[in-house]
Amino acid sequence: MGFEHAFADLGGVPANRLTDAQGLAGLLLAAANAAGLNPAHPPVVKSGPRGVAAALVCHGGHVALHAIPDEGLCFADVAGISAVHPQRALEVIVKRLGAREVRTDTRRRGPVTSNPEGR
Repeated sequence: MGFEHAFADLGGVPANRLTDAQGLAGLLLAAANAAGLNPAHPPVVKSGPRGVAAALVCHGGHVALHAIPDEGLCFADVAGISAVHPQRALEVIVKRLGAREVRTDTRRRGPVTSNPEGR
C-alpha cells in the first residue's frame, strides 16, 4: 500500500479568489470529492501576515493550499492512500482558481525500504 501525491505551483491567480475564505473552503471540498477523498473534518481557512493557509484533512489523505494573494501565487498539495486520484483534485483547483501559470508534479509514496548495503 502506498500514497499518491500531487502538488502544483500556481501563478497568475486573481487575489480575490485567494482571499475568499468561503470560496476556498468550497474549493477544498470539491477537490477532495474529485480525488475520491472523504473529509474527516470541515475545511480550515486562515489568513495571516504571510498569506492564506487552507486545509482539509480527509480519511487517508488531505488537500492543502498555501497562498500569497498579493503575488497571485498558490501552492496546492493533495495526497491520499492508493485508490485516490490527486491529479483530478489539482485539475479542479487550477480551473476554479483561474491560474494562468501552472507547474505540477506527482509522486508515488510508500514504505521506506532498507538499502541493500545497510545504509
